[in-house]
Formats: sequence, C-alpha cells, structure tokens
Amino acid sequence: MVFASLQRNSSADGLSSLHWLIFAYMFHTIGELALSPVSLSFITKVAPKRIVASMMGLYFAVTGLGNKLASWIGIWAEQQGELEIFMYIAGFTIVLGILLMILTKRINKLTHGAEDKHGDEEEAQTGQLLQAEAS
Repeated sequence: MVFASLQRNSSADGLSSLHWLIFAYMFHTIGELALSPVSLSFITKVAPKRIVASMMGLYFAVTGLGNKLASWIGIWAEQQGELEIFMYIAGFTIVLGILLMILTKRINKLTHGAEDKHGDEEEAQTGQLLQAEAS
C-alpha cells in the first residue's frame, strides 16, 4: 500500500489504481487461508490437552483484537497521512520478521518437539485404521 500512496500523491487527480486494493485484499485473503489452519494445528499440538479449546478461543480473540487495531490504524491514517502509516507498518513488519528469524531456534526449543511427535501420531492413526479394516 506504500506504492499506492506514492501513486496517489504523484498523480495530478490524487487517485491511485484500483489494482492496489484488489491485490492487497487478494494477498491478505490467501495469507489468512494459508496461516489459519497451520496456526490452529500448531495450537492443538503444543497446548496441553485440557486447555486446547481455551487456546483456540484465545487465538480467535487475538484475531479480533487485531481487527480492532486495524480500525485504529485506519483512523490514524486519516489524521497523519496514509504514506506515513504504511511506512510505519512496513518498517514494523520488517523488524518483526528479522526478530523472528533471530529467535527461531529458541521458539522451536519451546515447542518441546511437537513436530517430532506428529510422526508417531500418524503411525498410530494408520495402525488404528488397519486394525479397523481387519475387523
């Protein structure tokens, strides 16, 4: 959206192309469709069995809070200008991405090998299916 703001500021009529909005929604939708199932699967693997439902509810609550934050950012964009807000968002995501890359090993250690246990679960499920078919 930084480039859409730049295009809007540089055009004589103060407009930017509709393509920016369409592609932004497309990438957000594809990202959500790719991220949500992975996140929910990760929560069910890592959270203790007795609080899995609460953790999934917390995930959706945080998603709702993110939407509320987006509304505040929209209000700030009207007050401060879109280009400045989009530059802040771009900078924040770059810094957060670098921080996550630095902390990847520590985060993986905190999952206590949840991905390694997944293979055992698949074997157990396959064995159960084979036993059910044999019966």
